[in-house]
Amino acid sequence: MKGNSEASNSRMLLTVLFFGWIVSYIDRTTISLAIVQIGTDLSLDASKLGIVLSAFFMGYAFMQIPGGFLADRFGSRRVIVIAVLVWSVFTALTGLAWSLSSLILIRFLFGIGEGGYPAASTKAISDYFPMDKRTKAQSTMMSSNALGGALAPIICAPLLVALGWRHVFWVVSLLGIVVIVWFLLATRQKGQYSNSEQKYKPTKEEYSELLRKAYLWKVVLIFFFVNITNWGLSSWMPSYLIQAMGIDLKSVGLLSAIPSFFMALGMIISGRVINRIGNYAKYGVVAGVLLVGGLLYLTALSSSVIQVIIYQSIAFTFMSFIMTFIFTLPHRMIKQKVVGTAFGVLNFGGQAAGILSPMIMGALISASGGSYKSAFLFLTTCCLIAAIIACLLPSPKRSSMLQKDLTGDIVG
Repeated sequence: MKGNSEASNSRMLLTVLFFGWIVSYIDRTTISLAIVQIGTDLSLDASKLGIVLSAFFMGYAFMQIPGGFLADRFGSRRVIVIAVLVWSVFTALTGLAWSLSSLILIRFLFGIGEGGYPAASTKAISDYFPMDKRTKAQSTMMSSNALGGALAPIICAPLLVALGWRHVFWVVSLLGIVVIVWFLLATRQKGQYSNSEQKYKPTKEEYSELLRKAYLWKVVLIFFFVNITNWGLSSWMPSYLIQAMGIDLKSVGLLSAIPSFFMALGMIISGRVINRIGNYAKYGVVAGVLLVGGLLYLTALSSSVIQVIIYQSIAFTFMSFIMTFIFTLPHRMIKQKVVGTAFGVLNFGGQAAGILSPMIMGALISASGGSYKSAFLFLTTCCLIAAIIACLLPSPKRSSMLQKDLTGDIVG
């Protein structure tokens, strides 16, 4: 009975965390759909809008490592509640922005709020699931990113048409309150959650050991260049479909959702695949990044919306394997005590890419007179760099030795 109860609690926690990720993704991607309306309303060109899009990532990236540290030291429950509350407040405030400077400040502080959630939710997975279940649970939870990206345009595009961009931010901010209430109810009873927060306090030596691992920093670099591609597409694809392909906003909402659904499904499946192939996943990462780069090159040459969506859907399917490999690394290769910090370090690398990618793409689009070809070629180049770094990861045999050294056990 106790085992059934713990399993039920774990499933409930995973459901709440999954929903929290979806809400965070809806909140952060709504601005990509609203960016054309915002630019028109506030008289901002593509280069300035690129800065607005990047402001979120400045705060988000800045908070990744502190968020992981706080989750390891004080428990994920507190960090999750505070993070969701802060990001919900600044989502609502986005609807009150009146100038470029106010938008940049609000989106930066919004990023600070969301920045505490990734590591804290990952820490919660390590607290509630046994080691052999964590990769599957983590990949399932992180598939919510893609699902959130799919749902955001479906939900928000009609609202933008009906209500205007300011009111949409006020509406979606209310979802964060639902997350907080649900999460507090799901964790109101003391048990495994509170005990784990009290038992596992990492030491300075364990933090130092973590930061000395070359494997971790190689994956950070891979994530940086891969996420330049990921956030570049997320930030500018809606504008590309509207301005370059002549699609109306409602249709953009539906079309933008298609590749994200492929990515969500791919992440759920790839978690099971990585569990089976273990350290041979390195070769899948190399092949996946090269394929994504090639598909983005084809996207730059596309002349129809159908071609763009097909290429992007295939690219996102392969991208899902790469992202799952990265997101599950702390559970496969890192001691539980510092899982939160490890994920914070990884996510810092990935989200730092979001600072640069929207700005660089915006500058390239403006410099080319509104053409998106140079921007897509920039993303292709970043994929090639990521593939080169992935080739430098240790061989499967060496990875197994590293895994045993870090976790004290070999995990598939």
